[in-house]
Amino acid sequence: MMTTSRELNKNSLAPIALLISLYFPPEPGGGSITALNRALILQKLGYRVFVLCGFPSYPSGKVTNLKYNGKFFYVEKIENITLIRLRLLPLKSKGYLRRFILFINFISLSFVYMPRILKISNEISLVYALAPMLFSSFIGFIYSKVTKSFFLYEVSFLWPEELIAFRTRLHFTLSFGKILAKISYTLPDMLVTISEFAAQYLTNNYKPKAMIYALPIGVEPSRFPAKSKDSSRKELIERKIFPTVLYNKFIVLYAGIITKITNVENLVYAADVLKDENDIAFLIVGEGEEKSRLEDIKLNHRLNNLFFLPFQDSALVPDIISSADVCVVPLSPDPIYNATIPTKFFDYLACHKPQIGICGEELAMIINSNKIGLTVQDKEIDKLVDGILSLKNSPSLLSSMEHNSHAVLQEFTLNNLASKFNKVLKKEIMNKEKEK
Repeated sequence: MMTTSRELNKNSLAPIALLISLYFPPEPGGGSITALNRALILQKLGYRVFVLCGFPSYPSGKVTNLKYNGKFFYVEKIENITLIRLRLLPLKSKGYLRRFILFINFISLSFVYMPRILKISNEISLVYALAPMLFSSFIGFIYSKVTKSFFLYEVSFLWPEELIAFRTRLHFTLSFGKILAKISYTLPDMLVTISEFAAQYLTNNYKPKAMIYALPIGVEPSRFPAKSKDSSRKELIERKIFPTVLYNKFIVLYAGIITKITNVENLVYAADVLKDENDIAFLIVGEGEEKSRLEDIKLNHRLNNLFFLPFQDSALVPDIISSADVCVVPLSPDPIYNATIPTKFFDYLACHKPQIGICGEELAMIINSNKIGLTVQDKEIDKLVDGILSLKNSPSLLSSMEHNSHAVLQEFTLNNLASKFNKVLKKEIMNKEKEK
């Protein structure tokens, strides 16, 4: 039986979990949402959750909330989760080198502040480290050894494979990256991945002794209250977030970071092909290093059917998704990203929206086998355009996909994921206890 956060609050004897994540809400992006969902799952398993994270500054590098002024270490509570925040270097999250520096900065501060952090979090029984990079494993391992706790390491990104996909010039990291990765996978008591493909990849390429468990990012449906398309559009227009011209359009939406990995340019090229279709609009909501280049394409090609919005407050995300007719999940064609099922997929699913996946492997299989959308490959612009037109011209097909999304959503709710994870985690913890 799982524990509600209200019951947990009353039970000061509940075991304590420390979640280590560079990102956490109110920051936008998949890393932040993943960390929140993991914290909520740990709560559902009966833990009092402490999160070690940075001050909210992604992606600009600027800490804008005045309550953090003059602070370098800050403790606060959000949804019965205790956050221990560290001030990081004011670097914009742009390019691999800057992100690398930010993460090393976070790991270093996590070590420096360790005595203070352990004093706040008391007796930790579980350490859960989330990775953008493998160094999470090392700091998580240190915390787990000091506290004599069970250590879980989540491999959210496959590193150094991601360096190769980035075509980074950091050759020195590539040369010994796989050695470090192999070491990092020997440290935890249990490994977690976000997909079955990623779990299989680790098994085949690194052969770690620890159990590997595929735990999808999932979604908390209560965060996405049911809203009609019309009411969402009206509200967003009244608040001057949407231009009025979008009210009667067939909206194709992408919401998320705009980088080379997310390959949002596919939508820009589709908008170019469909620029004479006056009733179709492409809406891209987010920020990232590729955004300015895509905005230049819009300007040069006079794409009046293409709209860009900055990241919006998380409270508006359900309205933005609900306002769309179709939502798009584009991924890099590099094979390593076949291991990715991004947070936006689950957010779209929670709003029961038909999805177009520009992807392959596991995500494509989920979309196609459950008939909740359609998929194309990167740069298959003609097929993408045909798919958009077929959905626009078939309300019954859209309705069928929306209906199917209701059923698929149940598989990926945090309650369902927590229930399954709980059985496996308890068994692994018991096995470790027997080994002592």
